[in-house]
Amino acid sequence: MRLLLVEDDNALALTLSKVLREQNYIVNIAGDGEEAWDYAQAFTYDLIVLEVDLPKIDGISLCDGISLCKRLRKANYDRRILLLLSQAATAEQVKLNAGADDYIVKPFTAKDLLTRIRTLLPHHSVSGLRLLEWGDVCLDPITCEVTYKGQLLHLSPKEYGLLELFLSHPRRVFSQSFILGHLWSFEDPPSPETVRAHVKGLRRKLKSVEADDMIETVYGMGYRLKSLPRSKRKKLKPTPTRFNQPWERSKGTMWRQFATVEQAVNALEAGHLTEELRKQAQQQVHKLVRALDKFGLVEGSRLAQTIEYWLQEVSITKTRNSGKRRYRSRRRNYDNQIELPSPQLQQLTSPTNIQNLASLVALLSEELQQPPSPFSGDVSSELEDNPTITVLKDSELTEDYRSEPLAPDQFPKKLPLILVIDGEVQLTQQLEREAVNWDMQVKVVLDPREARVVMDQEIPDVVLLDLMFPNYPEVGMALLKYFQNQYPQIPVIVSTQQNRFSDRVEVARQGGRAFLSKPVTPIQLLETVEDVLNQARPSTAKVLAVDDDPLVLESIRHFLQPLGVQITTLEEPDQFWEQLEAIGPDLLILDLDMPQFNGIELCQVVRTDRIWHGLPILLLCEHQDSETIHRIYEAGADDYIFKPITKSELVTRVFHRLERTKLLRSLGETDQLTGVANRRQSTIEFNRLLRLSQRYHQPLCYALLDLNNLKQVNEQYGHVMGDRMLRRLGQILRQKFRSEDIVARWGGKEFFIGMYGLNRQAGVRRLQEILETVREEFFVVESSQEDDCELVQVTFSAGVAGYPEDGTDIESLYRAADQAIERAKATGQDCVFPAQSLVGNISQ
Repeated sequence: MRLLLVEDDNALALTLSKVLREQNYIVNIAGDGEEAWDYAQAFTYDLIVLEVDLPKIDGISLCDGISLCKRLRKANYDRRILLLLSQAATAEQVKLNAGADDYIVKPFTAKDLLTRIRTLLPHHSVSGLRLLEWGDVCLDPITCEVTYKGQLLHLSPKEYGLLELFLSHPRRVFSQSFILGHLWSFEDPPSPETVRAHVKGLRRKLKSVEADDMIETVYGMGYRLKSLPRSKRKKLKPTPTRFNQPWERSKGTMWRQFATVEQAVNALEAGHLTEELRKQAQQQVHKLVRALDKFGLVEGSRLAQTIEYWLQEVSITKTRNSGKRRYRSRRRNYDNQIELPSPQLQQLTSPTNIQNLASLVALLSEELQQPPSPFSGDVSSELEDNPTITVLKDSELTEDYRSEPLAPDQFPKKLPLILVIDGEVQLTQQLEREAVNWDMQVKVVLDPREARVVMDQEIPDVVLLDLMFPNYPEVGMALLKYFQNQYPQIPVIVSTQQNRFSDRVEVARQGGRAFLSKPVTPIQLLETVEDVLNQARPSTAKVLAVDDDPLVLESIRHFLQPLGVQITTLEEPDQFWEQLEAIGPDLLILDLDMPQFNGIELCQVVRTDRIWHGLPILLLCEHQDSETIHRIYEAGADDYIFKPITKSELVTRVFHRLERTKLLRSLGETDQLTGVANRRQSTIEFNRLLRLSQRYHQPLCYALLDLNNLKQVNEQYGHVMGDRMLRRLGQILRQKFRSEDIVARWGGKEFFIGMYGLNRQAGVRRLQEILETVREEFFVVESSQEDDCELVQVTFSAGVAGYPEDGTDIESLYRAADQAIERAKATGQDCVFPAQSLVGNISQ
């Protein structure tokens, strides 16, 4: 169950969040109404717990339609809202006027709050919960206790959640990515290795009480519950036939709804889907989602919801200069292609053509032919093959038991897939294990003759190819040529013992992205893969163009903006420096001849500044004489373009300079281990933000993070483990913060964060959220026994300072944040402290 807690009081929010998480709820915290609206749009919540008195958007407005609630209800948002009120006298009237579902008056106890929440959540009502059993293992959702032969097992919240997931779906295989999405926050789930660590921890605790090994590893797929021997299965009486009668009455209606959906998909395949038919199909499949969920056909409900998402996202447009229709997803512009949003449908996970949608419809048809679930219909039909024994009272059988379908935007992020074509078994096995720590997937092909078949089944993000196969000496280079011709967009990295110069030249001719000479370690391979993927990922470049001719500026915008360039144009050169510092562009385009300040002068000013002197500059000029070109280069410009400008020349020169700049910055401005900025670059960027804060009177937050116990980890487990922890923390910080924030490693175990526009209090809240995420990170230290391991947890201490209250320059802000870190460490580490101890340790 996922809850949104909207509370501006940090101390109270953290206390309530701790109480709710102890009950195995997944909790997101919003500090004001605007942030709550963003969360509600991004994620699907079962309940919103809302404080009435909020900054920016008060709680009443959020529920009476003035703001959030009105917008959500208009969008058919039917989730529950619980108000936190201060005055009991007007509470009932406030609830009615606000449109909320219930309220609780402060002060209240944790027990009272949990009772209200369980009352509002139909899945967690006392009459709707059921005991989950597997042999002598029993899980009670009401008390959140697990016992084995009556003996209480002490499980962590995540171990409890894992066991509940397996017991609730006994025959289903759960991948690591699905478990991450189900048990962790969708904002930034931990690495898949954390799932492995918790599964091993659960196995170890079950083994400690001599319980049978109940969790099975399905290699290459995930985990599932083992089937119980028939001798240990309990028998239940058949469910009364009255539960089959509603199913039989509803089947006709559902098949008619399905027929409309099937008709729309067939029309889409044929290329003549009308908007009217699309809307009808979307309405009918929406009804199917509810109906199938009601009868316990969870997989059918998930399929229907995914189809509904497709039909909702597909827009119909007329192709220019043609009468035929073109179907485009709002998220992608592939003609006759739609993005499949459901990683949980195992064989339909990657973006593909419309045939996948037809496959979904075929699967839905099969689900409609299934009998209702044992939990809402006839138990006897499924009992013999069901290892999970569900003990229900007669009154409980009428309650719906739902597994809420995930919204498409909530699915876990797809990990990069590496196709490894290499005959070295030991190397590939080491690579598979190490890839888990890098958030990557590996598929190994030992026989090069099978590579083409594997490529037809699933397209990887990168190929790692060995050229030397003893039994097939020519096949390696042939495969490289094949990939270049058939899949030119997929980067190929060659790793081989053939280290002749002629081999390197041939690999370069065939489009190889990197060449590594064996012997090579798995870490070296993965570092190269990460570099290649980072180069392949599109990044938004910022370009500032200055010209007194608005027509030229409009042409530049027209040429570059469709290619993903964030272009800012400026007609008045006297505003150049102000715009330069505000935007922080990656490249400048300057007109040579302008009134007041010309392009040569602007170029010279940039080259004399310590911060901007390395910025690439293109000059636009009308004269082609040698003297003009000499002046351009003498001023420090990198290149020039003659007017009138053409699209091909502008795009080629701009992107060439951007690529070179990106490469140089990655070498000189990035910490190679963690991927975040280094100290020098982050200091320059923060000083720029300081000037902006002074000019526009905006707050600026300065934070220092210190990774706890890194020295002890290095001494006990080696520096490789310490590097893994640093690398993972860098990944989390890059994912968690905004693109305009500064994330840097200042050396050793110290990280620096700069957040423009946030005050100290908001910065502390942000760091506390990240600390909650990092606490879920565990690294596995293997032991000699198969199911035994040691877990190493990642935590940090942080100090947060704010401009201007704690300092007006980078040195004073550093001292303030550093003193806060020292106080955090003195109180036991693993916490966030503000620069001034006004609220104390707010992470506890």
